[in-house]
Amino acid sequence: MRLIMRQRNYCMLLGRLRLGGISFGARRSSGGSQVLRGHLGRREREVPSAKCTLALQRTYNEREKYMIARITRGSAHTALAISLASLPLAVSATAYAKDQVQPEPSAASARGNGDIVVTAMRREQRLQDVPVAISAFGGEALEKRQAVQISDLIQLSPNSQVNYPFGEGGPPNFVIRGISSTDYSANQSKPIAIYIDEGIRGLSTFETMPLFDVERVEVLRGPQGTLYGKNATGGAVNIVTKKPGFSTEGYVTGSYGNFNRVRLQGALQVPLIDNVLSMRVAALYVHDTGVLKNVTPGLGDLDQTDVFAFRGALQFEPSDRFEATLRFNHMRSGGRNYAPFAGNINFNDPQIIFPGNNLSNLPGSNRDGLGFFETAVNRAPERDIRSDGLNLIMNWEASDNLKLTSVTTYDWGRWVDTGDDDGLVIEADDPIVTFGKNMKQFVQDLRLATSFDGPLNVQAGLLYTYDSVNAGFNYSLLTDPGCGAVCSFGFTPTGTGFIQSNSFNQKRNSYAGYFRADYEVTDTLSAYGGVRFSRDKVAVSNFNAFLGDNVDPVAIQSISNYSDRRTFNNTSFEVGVNWKPTQNILLYASMREGYRSGAVNAQAFSDPSEITFAPPETARTYEAGFKSTLLDRALTINGTVFQTDYANQQVVVTEAGGLFPLRSISAARVRGFEADITARPIDRVTLGVGVGVLDPKYRNNATVTGTSGIDVSGNQISNAAKFSLNLSGDFVLAEINDATVDLSLDGAYTSRVYYDIAQTRTLSQPGYWVANGRIAYNAKRFAVGAGVKNIFNEKYFTYGLGLRFAGLDYLIRGTPRTYSADVTFRF
Repeated sequence: MRLIMRQRNYCMLLGRLRLGGISFGARRSSGGSQVLRGHLGRREREVPSAKCTLALQRTYNEREKYMIARITRGSAHTALAISLASLPLAVSATAYAKDQVQPEPSAASARGNGDIVVTAMRREQRLQDVPVAISAFGGEALEKRQAVQISDLIQLSPNSQVNYPFGEGGPPNFVIRGISSTDYSANQSKPIAIYIDEGIRGLSTFETMPLFDVERVEVLRGPQGTLYGKNATGGAVNIVTKKPGFSTEGYVTGSYGNFNRVRLQGALQVPLIDNVLSMRVAALYVHDTGVLKNVTPGLGDLDQTDVFAFRGALQFEPSDRFEATLRFNHMRSGGRNYAPFAGNINFNDPQIIFPGNNLSNLPGSNRDGLGFFETAVNRAPERDIRSDGLNLIMNWEASDNLKLTSVTTYDWGRWVDTGDDDGLVIEADDPIVTFGKNMKQFVQDLRLATSFDGPLNVQAGLLYTYDSVNAGFNYSLLTDPGCGAVCSFGFTPTGTGFIQSNSFNQKRNSYAGYFRADYEVTDTLSAYGGVRFSRDKVAVSNFNAFLGDNVDPVAIQSISNYSDRRTFNNTSFEVGVNWKPTQNILLYASMREGYRSGAVNAQAFSDPSEITFAPPETARTYEAGFKSTLLDRALTINGTVFQTDYANQQVVVTEAGGLFPLRSISAARVRGFEADITARPIDRVTLGVGVGVLDPKYRNNATVTGTSGIDVSGNQISNAAKFSLNLSGDFVLAEINDATVDLSLDGAYTSRVYYDIAQTRTLSQPGYWVANGRIAYNAKRFAVGAGVKNIFNEKYFTYGLGLRFAGLDYLIRGTPRTYSADVTFRF
């Protein structure tokens, strides 16, 4: 059956009804859920309804504006209400037209409800119909939280966290179900795949893009090896920005807060050719004076935000069956850099590279007299991250049942840091790091998808990715003039410390083919299976390293023009079964595999033998879950239990002599449970609870390659929290004409996390809470609000690294309490 809509503002379904040129119908999708198909103006579009709701968020005749037709509970044979723009009928079903500019819906939740449409399975589906553990946040949730970074929302996804090894102006490091990266080198790809507008971001520099003018964010938990490919052993984060539409609209938002934080954000959408070509541009600027007080005179406060981002997009729809979206992205993140907290200071540590030094006797060799959010450094570190990119998505409906999609992305940029990793006035560890110059990335994904009325539908695709980076590190260790005569690498004069540096080129070529089939066994039972073959070629060249001190111009070249290459192959599988015993309950079980490509050690300084290749990571997850919509849609409860067998986790291990080699741990296991609950007890209130429980441990027989004396058996996996809890509430406090006064609150608890594989107590963060809130007056064309993040000014660390060879630990602080007021104008 097929739904046909022609230039009508409102529509609702009544069996197979034809009224005023509008006809309706339904069929089942490959996932077992009901799907409505229709012609909206000029072109056909399939929208999932899952037997209960159709959210049509776009029309293709802008002369009659955008509209949303929402069809409430019931099958295609259930009688529902009908509403037309000219007939103001009061009906019990929800059906409304959406104006070009509208106020925020009452009590809308920060969490995605069952109506939000996601593309987690590379098809449009309602959130409650997707048989995987997923959290989704719409653009409204981002606006309510004034979110600029993914950290503003991800804590509302169970068993999900994010940290920033280089402060919040640098690339994020996601932790999903206890799986994350411990290697901060810019030549590596992380085990959580980051997608922006369907294009994977394989290098850290390209993951730094802030959130602005975003349609939704999807967080997929667990391996996603078949459809999302390599580097998704822990999960995937899918960010979808707003596409240009065919109406003229826009908004401007400005805010000001403590630390002199200024945020300016806006977007403008303009149709260029009616129903054929449109344009949307958006920009974001955020600047503050630094959230960490630097008591050293004249150097300025640190951990500063100075971000500018821009996006321009064109939407081209020349026919009913073809569309193309072209985007250009630009991002710059600069300012004074992160300021680590020097923890567990001991310059007489047995592991220090120059024992018997004089550092403990120097002024400023400790944190005496400094508060948690204060620091004292001998220089102002700087950050310079820049990236630009093009993204082209083309969709061609070759027939009513066959769709071809092409995704092409090309990104280029750089990342250069100067740091003060000891966070002290003395010079114990002051690196200059060229994480990546001339970084480039190209991605081409070509896939075919069917949408037959019959029981079988498939997706198949080919993927090619290429990236290259020129990277290097320069570590200055114990170079303070007061360190003493023992602080010498062997050159003269003595007491000039130790410097190690390197530089190299890396190129990676990756090829993949993937296939997935969905089969409807009955009206309520469906099954699927998928396979992906991947081949990755990693080559390193011109690897040079030098050892010396900070005075003598003659250094020892320890590695000279070294080159090597490796090829890694992998085949990943997934199988699953889904059962819908009722229209509002989904039960599912699956086995999914993930794969992270092998990687080269970027922290080689002393000898070519240090340039090792870590083998690929693999993860296999067994999972069973349910999704339910209860009590007349007032209550949504989703839950899942799982076990992940994790092999060859790639980890950075701190070793004597200032080395951070890349190693791998043979075996780990994560068992867990998670639940996500949303309740709407009354129209004006939405409450949410998310719970995550993990048992993340290295197996008793686990070994660490290339090391001796490191026993990780039974240890908690680094960066993994055993328990996490999040709470949220959205309240409509008042309705004033067509405006509302809204209050949004959320909080997240994370249990103790260890930041190294040895489970070192001083490199851990005990459990902590972070709470946020915002109140706003929202009218159709105007909004004003005020918000607070980290309401109780919680003091906690989000990342840690042991630098015992320098006599201290490197710890990154969470952001202190911030507050701001904002105003938005829509047009």
